Amino acid sequence: MKFDPLTKDIYTDKDEFVKTMNCPYKMSWDNLEATSSTLRKCANCDHLIVETEGLTDDDLLKIVIQNPDTCLKIDLNQLNIKIISNAILGQK
Repeated sequence: MKFDPLTKDIYTDKDEFVKTMNCPYKMSWDNLEATSSTLRKCANCDHLIVETEGLTDDDLLKIVIQNPDTCLKIDLNQLNIKIISNAILGQK
């Protein structure tokens, strides 16, 4: 999984675009209602937020294809993420 913190875009390791992160509520993971160890629920928008740390690219794509509005939790220090910046590279 690749994440561009400038554009908030998420890609697979094969550079397939997954989605752009966009939360108008800027909720903290700790302030969300826990529904399981990898899912939380936002009281503001009623969406589920999926913890991505244990997900493969295939898992992530399946989740987003099933529900494009799914929110994702990404920690810049998680092991399965590579930080990229297409803006710096002049790409989009």
